[in-house]
Amino acid sequence: MKQLWPFLRRFFAHRRTLLLGYLCIPLSMLSDVWITLEVGDAIDRLRESERSDFLAGLFWLLLGLGLVRGIFRFLQRRLIVGVSRRVETRLKQDLFDKLTSLSFSFHNKHLSGDVVSRVTSDVENLRMFLGPGFMYVGGTVVLVPVSMVLLWNIHWQLACTMLLPLGLMVVVMKACTPGLHKISTAVQESLALISHRAQENFSGVRVVKGYNREESQSARFAAASRTNRDNQVRLAHMRGMTHAASFGANDLTFVVILVVGGLGLLHGELSPGDVFKFIDLTLKVFWPVIALGWIAGMYPRAVASARRVQELLDEQPEIADGARTRELAQVRGELELEDVSFTYPGAERPALTGVDLHVPAGTTLGVVGPTGSGKTTLLNLLGRLLEPSGTLKLDGVDVKDLALATLRGGLGYVPQEAFLFSESYRDNIAFGADHELPDELLDSLIERSAMDGEVLEFPNGVEQLIGERGVTLSGGQRQRTCIARALAKNPPVLVLDDCLSAVDTETEARLLGNLREAGRGRTVVVAAHRLSSVKNAEHIIVLNESGTVAARGTHAELIESDGWYRDTWQRQQLREELEEL
Repeated sequence: MKQLWPFLRRFFAHRRTLLLGYLCIPLSMLSDVWITLEVGDAIDRLRESERSDFLAGLFWLLLGLGLVRGIFRFLQRRLIVGVSRRVETRLKQDLFDKLTSLSFSFHNKHLSGDVVSRVTSDVENLRMFLGPGFMYVGGTVVLVPVSMVLLWNIHWQLACTMLLPLGLMVVVMKACTPGLHKISTAVQESLALISHRAQENFSGVRVVKGYNREESQSARFAAASRTNRDNQVRLAHMRGMTHAASFGANDLTFVVILVVGGLGLLHGELSPGDVFKFIDLTLKVFWPVIALGWIAGMYPRAVASARRVQELLDEQPEIADGARTRELAQVRGELELEDVSFTYPGAERPALTGVDLHVPAGTTLGVVGPTGSGKTTLLNLLGRLLEPSGTLKLDGVDVKDLALATLRGGLGYVPQEAFLFSESYRDNIAFGADHELPDELLDSLIERSAMDGEVLEFPNGVEQLIGERGVTLSGGQRQRTCIARALAKNPPVLVLDDCLSAVDTETEARLLGNLREAGRGRTVVVAAHRLSSVKNAEHIIVLNESGTVAARGTHAELIESDGWYRDTWQRQQLREELEEL
């Protein structure tokens, strides 16, 4: 129960609602028992006398009791199961908030399918145990003692014989519980693997088809499905044993009732009404007990799910607001880096080493260098998406002392991998703004991102759904849409991570002109492979393979000096001239 305790506290926090729900249980159960007693007495009265004038009163009594039972049974389910639904909703929201707050390192280590399985399947297991499970427990606590007392008063010897099948059922369930817990954990993990396999292949369907790997990926999915099938079958075997014990005990009890009760009826110890009461009350005892068997099977799965969910809730972000959190009334955009270094966990060498920079507010910094020199890493450090060693300041304040909302709220970030949501084109651009975009501003953003011609060709214009991850757009269109999204935020600092790599040179030239216009008065940091993207920057740094600053200066200064920048510029210019021929 230690694993389940945090979720039990969430459930029982709704004390008033649960109290009303649990008060409905005895009212419903006692109405049910009362019906049995009245019908049993009526059978004996009809047998002893031919008078049936009491049947009209009995009819109205049974009708009233039936209505009471139905109303309170509905209310108990509505209240208790309703609480479990509210707990489920709140728990999923907490998990979503937790997952969005966690750092990159967590998402790099965990499979997305496993995370989705914990938020969906595992939370559902907990809801079933907390809601219907505890409702059935409440019914058992009320109905079993009341029914057993009544059975004892009718015929105590026959009541005692019922304890033997019940004892058999308890022994079997106790023996099966450890195995159920182990198998339940394996089932949840295999379900997570299936979810991951499906999500990965659906997202990368173009790569799968492009490499003609449908059969091999299908085989991998089939292997995961077989593992899940085997685990599910093992779980079904174990749960089948608990169900067999429950129903077997039920059937054995009725055999005892027929034999012992029949003999009692023949010897005059029991009346037909008593036998009816005994049979109906036994049914009322065993259905809650069978429900307990279902709960016993659900319990190990709930414990396994509780452990997996709690692991997510216990995760702490590596990057969070510190104890001395500060906020800036207005972000100007001055950036300072002093001896900044960063090494990825498990990497053999640092991605950045001893970087010193000063970017005055309102200026443009170009970051260039060969592949793997740390350009993207440097840009990720600016918004504390990664935590560096050394000092990084925004407007003279260490970013570790700034509230993340202030820091990231002042940055407009266009990542190297253009990601779009499965929503309309308008909504994807408006994602960067805190308010609804007026049509005039939206049109201006589309024009600045050089997408005005393409958007006019969309069947539904800006309301066009662009598909999951922007699959209906080209790579260059996705990049330009991400630029428009960043500009919609109107940030003091604009960070562009090689976001023009998929556009042609003509579109690049138009975009660069628009970005220079949009960048006036704001700080712009541009990482690029094409040096034409940074040639107009006031400051340019060249990173080498070890992540250190190999050169710095303006475009004109770097062209005049020997080194990687001049050699790369000459090669790129020659390539463009050849392409124009």
